[in-house]
Amino acid sequence: MASPETAPIHHPLLPEVVRQTLRRRIINNELPAGTRLLEVRLAEEFGVSRTTLRSALRELKNDGLIEISPRRGCFVARMDRSDIHDICFARYVLEAGAASELGVIDDALLEALEAALRAMHAAADEGDLEAMVEADTRLHGILVERGGGTRVVELWHGLDGQMGSLIRSSLEAQGIDLREAAGRHRKLLDAVATRRKATIVKAIREHYLDPTLPEARE
Repeated sequence: MASPETAPIHHPLLPEVVRQTLRRRIINNELPAGTRLLEVRLAEEFGVSRTTLRSALRELKNDGLIEISPRRGCFVARMDRSDIHDICFARYVLEAGAASELGVIDDALLEALEAALRAMHAAADEGDLEAMVEADTRLHGILVERGGGTRVVELWHGLDGQMGSLIRSSLEAQGIDLREAAGRHRKLLDAVATRRKATIVKAIREHYLDPTLPEARE
């Protein structure tokens, strides 16, 4: 039976609905690192079977948001600094490669980037990390999709599922808030505005691999 506060979810893709709900809670730190996730309690809350719940939990594990151990159970996880560095390096390689192939850097591209940055700042002001993750992914994705080929874009978006865990873990490791994390994208956009590819690639490297940045290794 579902709890009084939460009605059963009715949706053809129940595991995805459960995953998205738990993902939002974890990313926004409503479920802090180390929180134990009890299958019975969650299944009752969402009004779903344990089979459905386990499917959602497996996806969250793939996203790097939880750990599942046969002995310890299921817990909210955070990436360690080695994992953060590895994913940032992968993003840097793909994004820098795409940026080096940018064609015309027109006003439409610059405005699309500015719109994504405004969305990041709005999310930061609301304290909504999930929305900020989405805006961050959109901002960087604009550069990749403009300059990268089909395979590069596919590889890039293959990392999307881990972005919530990456940014949540990076913020905590660096001890910075959402506004500062959003503000650190200004340098990247200013580099794009120069329309010089070498400047843009350098800014991308510094954004991901400079140890003072939230998405880099400490």
